[in-house]
Amino acid sequence: MKSGPGEMRYLVLADRAVPYLLARVRWPDVAQAISAARPDWLDDQGLFDLPYDPGAVTVSFPQAASVAAGWGRQLHAEAAEGAPSYIRRMPANWSDLSPSERRTWGIEFVGRRRVPARRARHLRPFQAKTAAAQANSQVDALARPAGGPGIGIDGPAANGRGHLPDVRSTLGNVATERRRHARVRLDGRAYIRCEQTTISAGLVDLSQGGARCVLPEAPSLVAAGAKLGGPFLLEVEVDTSRICLGVAGRISWHGSNGVSGHFGVGFGELSDDETEGVQRFLAAADRKGVRR
Repeated sequence: MKSGPGEMRYLVLADRAVPYLLARVRWPDVAQAISAARPDWLDDQGLFDLPYDPGAVTVSFPQAASVAAGWGRQLHAEAAEGAPSYIRRMPANWSDLSPSERRTWGIEFVGRRRVPARRARHLRPFQAKTAAAQANSQVDALARPAGGPGIGIDGPAANGRGHLPDVRSTLGNVATERRRHARVRLDGRAYIRCEQTTISAGLVDLSQGGARCVLPEAPSLVAAGAKLGGPFLLEVEVDTSRICLGVAGRISWHGSNGVSGHFGVGFGELSDDETEGVQRFLAAADRKGVRR
């Protein structure tokens, strides 16, 4: 007696936190993926191995839909019918793709180019500039309701690699956090996994340590200390920039000004590539004028 197909899983592969491959897998009948260069679904039996690759990040349907929309495709719940197939002659190794695989998915250069020295020099002054601006800024009135906790606390959260510190709400600690992780205000959206729910919230500001988000009415799941399983998908609304941080985190604080609910998200420990991805994301937002 054979069991029926299981639940559809959505996964992304990212280079410096930028998604470049989106797959949907359901054993034994669905193994399809798209990329930015090839936004049409392609069947590939090797995708059944993708959930076991250490570089793959499992995302929710809304997060996957956001990635697909960025590539000009609407994501449907069911698999595409009649999609062409990629015929393999070797087992799949998604952490070390063959030249044929790279050509098929249109990702020949993914993971091979590092930041040129000139670009790296641009990132460092940008970080210094934002750090100086944040050190001189005051806490936003919306983000600091009367009697509420101080905003800007984005202390490190655990993802299995560290300990969650106590949430602190004094202005001195706010200043310390801002010096440690320069925050940049921008207009965007954050797709956050909280238990079995994906929350779509406005992205107010972002740093390497966390983010500040806003919702008209925050659900009960958004409570100080609530653990977040990740990943976090962040996007700029007026641009195509997206990053996917495959880490866990937590809600570090929550407050309301009577009109909307603001809350802070603390990220777990980012990898070097994810840290670079956040820096590039913020630098791109600064160059294209999408900051507030």
